[in-house]
Amino acid sequence: MKTLNVSTKFKNICGAFIAIGVLSFAVAYFRDPNRAWHGYIMNYYFFLCLGLGGCFFSATQHLTNAGWSATVRRIPESFYSWLPAAAILFLPVLFGSSHVYEWLQHHAPHGEGGEHHAQLLHMKQAYLNLPFFIIRVALLFAVWYFVGGKLIRNSLKQDQTGDIELTRQNVKYSAIFIPLFALLFTFVSVDLIMSLDPLWYSTMFGVRCFATLFLTTLAMTNVVLIKMKRLGYFGNTVNENHIQNTGLLMFAFVVFYAYIAFCEFMLIWYANMPEETSYYLKRYEGGWCIVAYSIIFLKFVVPFLGLLPREAKRDANRNIKFAYLILVANWIDIFWMVMPNYSAKPFVPVFEIGIFLGFLGLFGLQVTNFLSRNPIQPQKDPRVHEALHLHQ
Repeated sequence: MKTLNVSTKFKNICGAFIAIGVLSFAVAYFRDPNRAWHGYIMNYYFFLCLGLGGCFFSATQHLTNAGWSATVRRIPESFYSWLPAAAILFLPVLFGSSHVYEWLQHHAPHGEGGEHHAQLLHMKQAYLNLPFFIIRVALLFAVWYFVGGKLIRNSLKQDQTGDIELTRQNVKYSAIFIPLFALLFTFVSVDLIMSLDPLWYSTMFGVRCFATLFLTTLAMTNVVLIKMKRLGYFGNTVNENHIQNTGLLMFAFVVFYAYIAFCEFMLIWYANMPEETSYYLKRYEGGWCIVAYSIIFLKFVVPFLGLLPREAKRDANRNIKFAYLILVANWIDIFWMVMPNYSAKPFVPVFEIGIFLGFLGLFGLQVTNFLSRNPIQPQKDPRVHEALHLHQ
């Protein structure tokens, strides 16, 4: 049973990142609590996507009876270990929510149209209220633990028993998990991100957020997989064919995200309804258009052209570079979704990057702790043989 050997140096780096994150949030909070909480929420959402995405990846592989991924599946499964920390880190979101969510503030909006604005907020109170917000998030974590978590626990149990029935069970649990996850993740994306601008709505927002979630998960899976292979952990059990498949998925969701984002923008632009266009107007004025164009370039144009050749997806060195790029682009995308609600003009995200490092340090400790306690690959999955003989 091969497990990950985590060095003291790596743990110290993660600890330093956590300290930087705490310090960045503290300084930002004393300078401007609104900025601090906006930065906290955007980074919380980024890593929540990674934790949930790991369960979703596992569910898709079981539901489709995918054999190629048996030797790499433990990497995204390890992201599941982040969700207990995410459940705890949600508590500060509740503490700071009144700073960032207008629908939780008790004072009436000021300025022209303030009365109409307040009336519209009042009409949404049946959904936008704190108790219902907490219930929706609690339901998401419950589905993650009792259904998504069951997939991971069965996978680990199979390492000991070799019981094929556990594989059959995971197919059933996956069929339950995926539709519940789709619904509840949409709710939580609306709650955490869309409701920052409570009068705006988009029927495609949940799909766009899902595309970001899975693309982020695939990119992080590639990074961890290739890093560990370079350290000699996988040997011949993971080869360029597996790396090509993970690269293909990453390439596919680069295209899928671009398609969904364009369709959302095009439909809103064509309808030209004020309650919908307000979102994009805010993000294309005051210099935010530069950030928007950078997302198009970094999240679609460069990775699309770069990952298009077959050789790029099979080459671990090129694959991991585009995975890093996609992770950065996704972070900028979430920054662009969140921060225009704080500032009318873009700014250098010094504190936000510091908070990101704090989350990254804790995420790194959680994932490596999981991989150090459990085999880095499924041991007795009936589909391992297929993965070991993958050719394409």
